[in-house]
Amino acid sequence: MPANLDGGACWWFTLLMSSEDRSRDDPADAREAHSEPHEADLERREAAVAEREAAVAEREAAVAEREAAVAERETAQAERMNAAETTLAAADERDAVSDARDAAAEKRGNDADLAEMMDPKSEYGAHWPERRYAAGDRRHAKDDRTASRDDRHIMTEGDEEHDAEMT
Repeated sequence: MPANLDGGACWWFTLLMSSEDRSRDDPADAREAHSEPHEADLERREAAVAEREAAVAEREAAVAEREAAVAERETAQAERMNAAETTLAAADERDAVSDARDAAAEKRGNDADLAEMMDPKSEYGAHWPERRYAAGDRRHAKDDRTASRDDRHIMTEGDEEHDAEMT
């Protein structure tokens, strides 16, 4: 026997070896004792695997359901974005027309004032109809800008009148 095992230096080792020796004494009994728990253990493990696979299938179904809901929301969002872009394009077009009309009306008004001021024989007020038309164009331009602003406001803030009817 080696020197490090003499004198109880590894008493636990000797206990371990003696317990293994006892289990080897009757191998037929050991096999029978281990075979039944092995089958039960195998069934338990298979049941656990089936349970985990069922849980995985449930999670995958839940994920697929959430992905379908996300795809539906993305489609609805894309439709809303297209509608918003169309509304903004129309508002920008109205603004451009209004700005052009406003600039033309302002130029006509300034030209009429300048021409009347430079003409020594003019009677002030002879061109009131043209001035009224220019003022009408400015009013129309303002109305168009107001409509464009209202469209943008409704898109960003919502329509309070419409929202009140919904409740």
